[in-house]
Amino acid sequence: MQPGETGLRSKLAFLLELSTDAVFVMDDQGIIQAANREASRILGCEPETLAGASLRAWRTDAPIRPHPDGARPDSLCYSAYFNRRNGEIFLADVSITNAIEGDERAYVAIVRDMSWHIEVAHKQNLAAAVFDNSMQAILVTSAANRIIAVNGAFERLTGYAASEVIGQSPRLLQSGRHSQAFYAELWRSVREHGHWQGEIWDRRKNGEVFPEWLTISVVRDDSDTITHYVAICHDITERKQSEERLRHVTDFYSALCQVDQLVACRTNPQALFEGICRTTVEYGHLRCASIVVLESSPADLRVATDYSKDRETGYLAPEATTLTLSRAAIMAGEAIVQQDNDTPSFGVEQDMVATAGSSAGAFPFKRGGRLSGALWVFSDEAHFFNDDLLHLLKRIAEDISFALDGFDQETLRQAAESRANYLAHHDTLTGLFRRNVIEDAIAHLHVSGDQPSQAYSLGLIDLDHFKVINDTYGHTVGDEALVHTAKILRGRMRLGDMVGRWGGEEFLCLLVGAEPDAALYSMERICDQLANTPIFVAGRELRVTASIGVASSPSDGKTITELMTLADAALYQAKQEGGNRVRRATSAPSIFLLGGQIEEALACNRIAAAAQAIVSLKEGAIVAEESLARLVLPDGAILEAGQFIDAAAHLGQLERIDQAVIALAMRHWAERIKNDRAPILHFVNASAGLLAQGLPKLSGLLQEARNQNHIGDREGASGTPFVIEITERAMLRDRQAVKRHLAPLLEYGFRVALDDFGTGYSSFLYLAEFPVSFLKIGKQLVERVASEQRMAAIVRDIAHLGHDLGITTIAEGIEDADTARTLLDLGIDWGQGYYFGKLTVKSSTAT
Repeated sequence: MQPGETGLRSKLAFLLELSTDAVFVMDDQGIIQAANREASRILGCEPETLAGASLRAWRTDAPIRPHPDGARPDSLCYSAYFNRRNGEIFLADVSITNAIEGDERAYVAIVRDMSWHIEVAHKQNLAAAVFDNSMQAILVTSAANRIIAVNGAFERLTGYAASEVIGQSPRLLQSGRHSQAFYAELWRSVREHGHWQGEIWDRRKNGEVFPEWLTISVVRDDSDTITHYVAICHDITERKQSEERLRHVTDFYSALCQVDQLVACRTNPQALFEGICRTTVEYGHLRCASIVVLESSPADLRVATDYSKDRETGYLAPEATTLTLSRAAIMAGEAIVQQDNDTPSFGVEQDMVATAGSSAGAFPFKRGGRLSGALWVFSDEAHFFNDDLLHLLKRIAEDISFALDGFDQETLRQAAESRANYLAHHDTLTGLFRRNVIEDAIAHLHVSGDQPSQAYSLGLIDLDHFKVINDTYGHTVGDEALVHTAKILRGRMRLGDMVGRWGGEEFLCLLVGAEPDAALYSMERICDQLANTPIFVAGRELRVTASIGVASSPSDGKTITELMTLADAALYQAKQEGGNRVRRATSAPSIFLLGGQIEEALACNRIAAAAQAIVSLKEGAIVAEESLARLVLPDGAILEAGQFIDAAAHLGQLERIDQAVIALAMRHWAERIKNDRAPILHFVNASAGLLAQGLPKLSGLLQEARNQNHIGDREGASGTPFVIEITERAMLRDRQAVKRHLAPLLEYGFRVALDDFGTGYSSFLYLAEFPVSFLKIGKQLVERVASEQRMAAIVRDIAHLGHDLGITTIAEGIEDADTARTLLDLGIDWGQGYYFGKLTVKSSTAT
């Protein structure tokens, strides 16, 4: 208030000075005479620019909305949209009233910014949408633990409608499986820590008990008083069933080990039979088991022994039931299984085998090469037997056969010696020679020195995509594929040839006296027969192919080392060309030439790092760069990574290449810091071998880059800007080892990117187990998203998954604007590729 001001003017000045709302003083024409600082702030202009202007001029053309309830005869109240000086539009409540004192009159407009109301309403609507559309069941209770809200997922999970549970206690869901002590501990954790999470069993409306993963959280008000509890849960029935199946398989493997011990220790058949029945029931989660022996004919069977987990209560399966299925299996000469009242086979009467909700099986065994009985088992679970369990039960029956043969006193010593000799020289799975036997045979051909006593050829065979077969169909099918391959190889060998299992899915054929052309022809016949002879898995056809490398002595090499190296190189060439083919050593010398060039480049500091920009798809700004390996030839030509990386990995040179590129990337980072350039992230690739060297190696390279550019420890130290890219192939070798090697690097500040996601095996287990910060989507998916809806849907789901897990998604191989726009619409965060610019060779170890 200015000195000398009195009456209405002084009161208005007082209002202008103290009001927290925007206040405008106007004449009867609506012209602003005065305004306070809040008025200039809300309109985004200086106070002096308001005097003499009309308040109406700041309103938009949108119609006003009167407030009839708040209107007084001498005032006007309404809502309207106003323009700020910068063009921004905002909603405000306006109250205009006249002020009269004596002869003085003025109009006072009070304007209140209501934008926050819109934001609050938006957040409320968003929260309601999330609640209603969540795939997880959500339940909200009051502080007194009475249900006040549930979502649709809860109704679907429990079978209860919202109207049936509102006002009720969550206790109506209790299954009865947990003790009061369990619930007391649960609520103690909620009260002390504000949350509880774990596995729990609940009951649906129809009485069905089911497992779920439950999270309970506390909601508090500003005074730290509990107002609500929120429970989020989802059904884990399928996961529990998978765990139970895995436990069954694990226990059956234990049973098999126990049976092996019984075979080794028992001295008579009856003791063996009793031990096997007891072990099979106790470890295999079966109801009962019996050994049925053949006396003279299939019609003359007897139960030699039986065992039931209910023996104390007197329960044993009817003998007729046991004999019926066992007789059918012995007559068929193969295992017979019936589950959950399936249609019986081999003339087995329906009511004499497995009733509804149960499973039974009979597994014949031999003695002296002749069928002599069967192992009969019974479970009171429907569809109890899966392929893994059937495989193990067949193995137990085989062990019985082996033991019975051993009990024959006339052949006991010979059988033991024969089996020991066989196991010493033959692979237990395929029956082929062991590696050491083949090595001895090859060495025998060189008994007089490096020069072989006669010509021979080697065929090195490796099954294509065997890891995929194991991961897709299971190790049992993988074993079948190996046995299938061994059978074909054994059938193709001539008299005097040898074939052995070289390791894993590799086999080696020794073709004595075979010239190069004959050896090549023989291996091509094997390759063709493998590709055209399918195996059948669960009624589906599965074809196994192989890559084969052939080397002959003395035409290709004279020493064993030379010949094996050439065969391996030829095999590598066959793999590089797509597999399912045969290559001779003479057609595959390029890997050694390339290996020599790599070795020379490493020695002469001619490994370069090419930088590819990584761009924010939304902002268009460069946020990172990836350093890619390049090999500089003596004439200055540059080889891209795809031309030499696979060969380097095969020859054990990859670790040193990665180390050289990472050193260059770190030097480039240090130069950026030294030149005060804006910091960005730097992505580098690291092989499993380099990761094994861990933090000392990488931190040492980082410190060396600092020292060379005179950068102190505090400069550029706002977090290590390096991201280590790891491929799924590196993780597949040994996940635990990779996790162990990454731990100190992550603690130091390095981050992890999972490369080529979506194009390999793409196991979500990696995302669960590894602290991945970036997910790089392979080019094979990216280049098809703009034209194929299926690919776009896959990439969209990957983007959603990344956002849910807090992982930044990066698309590789973007080559046009259309693809970049599509990826942005699908929710991908960053991108890289030739669309954003060509690669730049920033530096090499030669400079």
